Amino acid sequence: MKSVAVALLLAVLALESSWTRADPGPSVVDPNTDEDAALREFFSSLSHPEALLRHVQGALLEKQSLPGVEDCSAALVRWGAGLYRAEQWALQMVDSSSKLITGVLYGNLADMGNFDECVASGSVEEQGFTGRYALPALDMQTVVKPANSMTREARLAQLHKGLMAVAAAGRGAIPETPRVTDNATVEYSTLAALRISVCVPSTCQAAVVEAALARALAVVNAPLSAAGFHLEVRLPERYTNVAGPWRKAGPGDYVVIALCVILILLVILGTTIDLTLVAKHSRQKVGMLLAFSAYTNGKRLLTIAPPSDSNFTCINGIRFLSAMWVVLGHRYINALAVPYMNLIVMPKRVTDPSAMMIASAPLSVDTFFLVGGMVNCYAFLKTVQGKRSFNFIMYYVHRYVRLTPAFALMIGITATWIAILGNGPLWYQVVGDASDSCIRNWWSALLYVANYATPTDQCMMQSWYLMVDMQLHWLSPLLLIPLWKFPVVGLAWGGLLFVLSCLSPFLITYFYELPAPMSTDISMDAQHVFLEQMYYPTHTRATAYIMGTMVGYALYKIKTGKLTWRLSSAQVTLGWLASTALCLTVIFGEQPLLDHENHPYNVWEASFYSGFHRVAWSIGIAWIVLACIMGNGGPINAFLSWTPFCVLGRLTYGIYLTHAAVQMVDHGLMRSSEYYTDFKMVEGMLGDLVLATFFGTCLCLTMESPIMAIEKALRGPPRRERPSSPPPPQSEGKSGNGIDNPTFVPPEPSRTPA
Repeated sequence: MKSVAVALLLAVLALESSWTRADPGPSVVDPNTDEDAALREFFSSLSHPEALLRHVQGALLEKQSLPGVEDCSAALVRWGAGLYRAEQWALQMVDSSSKLITGVLYGNLADMGNFDECVASGSVEEQGFTGRYALPALDMQTVVKPANSMTREARLAQLHKGLMAVAAAGRGAIPETPRVTDNATVEYSTLAALRISVCVPSTCQAAVVEAALARALAVVNAPLSAAGFHLEVRLPERYTNVAGPWRKAGPGDYVVIALCVILILLVILGTTIDLTLVAKHSRQKVGMLLAFSAYTNGKRLLTIAPPSDSNFTCINGIRFLSAMWVVLGHRYINALAVPYMNLIVMPKRVTDPSAMMIASAPLSVDTFFLVGGMVNCYAFLKTVQGKRSFNFIMYYVHRYVRLTPAFALMIGITATWIAILGNGPLWYQVVGDASDSCIRNWWSALLYVANYATPTDQCMMQSWYLMVDMQLHWLSPLLLIPLWKFPVVGLAWGGLLFVLSCLSPFLITYFYELPAPMSTDISMDAQHVFLEQMYYPTHTRATAYIMGTMVGYALYKIKTGKLTWRLSSAQVTLGWLASTALCLTVIFGEQPLLDHENHPYNVWEASFYSGFHRVAWSIGIAWIVLACIMGNGGPINAFLSWTPFCVLGRLTYGIYLTHAAVQMVDHGLMRSSEYYTDFKMVEGMLGDLVLATFFGTCLCLTMESPIMAIEKALRGPPRRERPSSPPPPQSEGKSGNGIDNPTFVPPEPSRTPA
């Protein structure tokens, strides 16, 4: 049986590598007519065991100063002997390495081998080492044009040409391409990274394997450079793995685990006390512990408040559906960072009209901004009604305390033990990088300035929204106070701010010549500029929040009888038609702007879309909210006010905080390239949503709700108001939307949505 296995394995590896030949001889394969054969020969050479062993040994001689060289050399000798004797562990190391990458021209740029087979091969007791899985990146570089300024499709086309050049170079032929003159300054720019897996003894460090592959590629790069291409190997230590977690637990991990254990114990203790102590005087003595009662907090979470002037039930449905849209959008965005076998179809898919609901997912954030500004303004005006002053210190403290504990806990989890929960070929690149970002930049996240201080290295990729949301809350009194004290001046000031918020993205798009909206088919440089200058900054995202504030002011005037809302059936119908038309125009109006191949870029067109598409979207959503609140929503209001949405709407903050971690772990555990389909994306999104809802509920019961109860206890009972002054909205964890959700109910007593 062993001989059969050896025969099969050697049959798979039978292709001879280009660098194992003493004399390659003339080319017998025309790369223009037999591309598949040339590519197969190139990639099979990367995993040829004899070539790999020889070049690793050669690299050891050149890198004798590296630590562990002697151990690696001894392990290679042991591995070679094991291959000669056809020992299973040695065959597994070869078998788990990459052989051929199929479908490269279709966008399949990675072959991840068999991670688990590699790390399980060998034995410390018997061989003195185990398998070390390495996933080096072979950067296909060009000197024809800076790759950072090329679109994704252009890079794939250039990569295609480069692969043909590589295959031809290995057979002694160079295809017709622009040549680099001898006196030219050569600066290579990476087109794309091909990923191939190599299983080596665990005693061989990444630097040795990288040097071995570089040594092997030197033969190919010599003739290849004349064609304007170059192959470079990258294998950082973090791209290699052995059995077990990619790093050991440290003090920070133990601190976060201890904190989580304490929170769980407090919940158990609080729930036990809550269920056993019935007497009121007994409960008062342990009030702080009762704040952690899962029984009481669970009842509040599931309690459905009856309709009232402060209970806008339609908002719950809007929040949850928008959260679903966010999760779906992030599922698609994250797909671009992991290997897919048909990557080439993804840029074309984005321009398909049927994909506009996916491409327009960022509009969900503007929905949150609008609802947040509206509820914040309405709650503020209700609270200050009949008063001459307002405690703005508590306005800020309340907001920070309600948002930050749950956010800080997720930062701690992301920075520490989530990174040691698993492993895989992409674990460090997906999970480890996110963990390192939180270790480096937790401070900018907790100060809510990361979108300006560290925009390209933010802790928790979705947290930019919380930065903008908090900053808008900090600045909102600049508009709320004039609306409260001097309504006419406030309305004029709000109109001016609204115009400026539209001009900001318009001018930035014009002067930077940015795309609108952002697409996957733009250069990497343009993506970075777009995110830093357009997507993350507060001054480009304020339009919906300002409009929401003005809608909240109008709603307050209507509810207090100072403004009349009486619409005929024809007017209501016209309003719904206009709202639907505006929203659909914004969603599907993106399609020609995303189709760069058939629709040339126009800076005025892009600037106009950037400056005003959020205006149209905000008007459409504002009508939906107002019509539902004022009784003109019909079946749409009934759907948005559906009882389950009342509960799920309270969990949107937890869903928002946890869904990215769920997706991150899912992608980090990938063992092989997947095939992209919309069905799999939606299926993945639904799984993300279920898990994020579960973890969001845990976060609500262990952190959000207890913090609300403790804050209420520390504030003490509300002061008795004058009879002429209407009571402020309830703050006992129940504002107009039931339980006071940290990001999705306004300040004092509620918060803006996230």
